[in-house]
Amino acid sequence: MRMEDVTVELGGKRVLAGIQLPVLAGEVLALVGPNGAGKSTLLAALAGDAPLKSGRIEMAGRALGDWAPDELALRRAVLLQQQSLSFPFSVLDVVRMGRAPWSNTAAAEKDDELVAAAMADTDVSKFALRKFSALSGGEKARVALARVLAQDTAVLMLDEPTAALDLRHQELVLQVARRRAESGNAVVVVLHDLNLAAGYADKVAVLEDGKLAALGTPGDVLEAELLSRVYSYAIDVMAHPATGRSIILPRR
Repeated sequence: MRMEDVTVELGGKRVLAGIQLPVLAGEVLALVGPNGAGKSTLLAALAGDAPLKSGRIEMAGRALGDWAPDELALRRAVLLQQQSLSFPFSVLDVVRMGRAPWSNTAAAEKDDELVAAAMADTDVSKFALRKFSALSGGEKARVALARVLAQDTAVLMLDEPTAALDLRHQELVLQVARRRAESGNAVVVVLHDLNLAAGYADKVAVLEDGKLAALGTPGDVLEAELLSRVYSYAIDVMAHPATGRSIILPRR
């Protein structure tokens, strides 16, 4: 996928301006930036859920707007920030919903296998028969991720998938994203935790006031001067003594 000079306006306000961004198979692309920078809107535009004021988004060499909704559902899966269900579905039922786009296709033969794998990857197998409504916020977030993983698409789009999770499950989610990329998927993930971006992303896109402030590897992009400016707060960056990966720390 790629975005070419994309501008998005919502409610008469320009939210994204002139975004040029490649989304490549085999990579985890982290979208970072302060609140209101445009991260979730950029993800929505990539998903085909936000109208463009100008510019173009392509998937497989074809304009995103030319794909029918059912065609898109076979090619990209999207995890939104908020999850709500009106009916008392079980966890297993919710994860199985991810397979709906593949019903009446040959791929439906893999439904049980993919659902089980997605639940194992997100550590929700043990409460498969519990009602979704009875889960904690973090448990619901992991079930929602399992549903998206079960959809089994070439492009995976995750909007703040770690926001409600404890430390262990934050790492687990990014490890799943890493494995999906290594198997050939393109993964786009909105993150607030810059250390997760530094630890797991192949590329980082830093957004500032709806514009792309920087795009590159974590080592190139996550540097103190840029981050301090974008976040309007003094930030230090140092190398982890064991791994050499960047550690991002607010100055206190």
